[in-house]
Amino acid sequence: MDLRSFCEALPKIELHAHLNGSVSPQTLKKLQKLKGNDDESIPDIEMFTSLKECFQMFNLVHSLTDTPEAVFLATCDVIQEFHDDNVIYLELRSTPRSVKGQMTKEEYIEAIIKAIETCKFKTPGILVKLLISVNRKDGSANAEENIKLAIKCHGEHPMTIVGIDLSGDPTEGEAYIKLLQDCRDVGLKIAAHCAEVPNEEEVIDILNFKPDRLGHCTNIHPNLKGTEKIYKMLLDSRIPVELCLTSNMKCKTVASITEHQFAYFYTEKHPVCISTDDKGVFNTSLSAEFQLAGKHFGLDNEELKDLSLSAVEYSFATNEEKCKLSEKIRLFSCSK
Repeated sequence: MDLRSFCEALPKIELHAHLNGSVSPQTLKKLQKLKGNDDESIPDIEMFTSLKECFQMFNLVHSLTDTPEAVFLATCDVIQEFHDDNVIYLELRSTPRSVKGQMTKEEYIEAIIKAIETCKFKTPGILVKLLISVNRKDGSANAEENIKLAIKCHGEHPMTIVGIDLSGDPTEGEAYIKLLQDCRDVGLKIAAHCAEVPNEEEVIDILNFKPDRLGHCTNIHPNLKGTEKIYKMLLDSRIPVELCLTSNMKCKTVASITEHQFAYFYTEKHPVCISTDDKGVFNTSLSAEFQLAGKHFGLDNEELKDLSLSAVEYSFATNEEKCKLSEKIRLFSCSK
């Protein structure tokens, strides 16, 4: 079996997927039709050469997912596409959004939950969870509102809403450590985007808080605009890192795939998992990300399978769910 076929057949675990960034061009066309403006063209994502151009897609998705019906449709399609890529466990993350006169933040979250519940019957081969995102740039009042909503919804849907995601523009806002602690106190897990830009002071604060997982960690190694101090702190922490190869290259936070932080962390045997970030915006899939890792870092089939298997332990699934997921991956033959 060649590398591509192997990666496509491998049962996979997706731990870093933003809902709106995961919407495909095919789903965008459905959403346009829902709004009655299906004559408008969809940007050609294969032609994007900068993060600024990629953000055209985010803006377009937001303009089209402005009702509970649209959010439900988009979520169902995203889950289906991950399922079709042999993803057996998916953690979606999204910032609650309100649209005046059309949708409240609570209705937004309920639409996602409804889609997850619906897909349990349509696509039973994939287990889906939801992380509520806190966008740094939206300010502390918005962060507090979203975290209160997350805590409330977690109480109502404890098996579906399992964590908080700290995300957004890393050059704006703050890490909201105290608010994140409130989430931890009620049993929510914490995933925090970390070191997407050089900022030793904030990285130290985040590492000291000890989130359950970290996103990207692009600028931690001293060869990648980090420092020896924070690199050692990360390695000592053993906090798993969600790595998104295509995303980092297209956002130009790494110069090339061969310079990606994956190589440093994997060599040190630090816990890592491969993720897509925004499969729609970056025109990728989890199978494609595994292919990149295998091709550029010399990983064989067994090593790629081990990456998928270890990601189960870093997930926010229950222990019983982890046992079932691990069994599926262990039974997969690398020599098929």
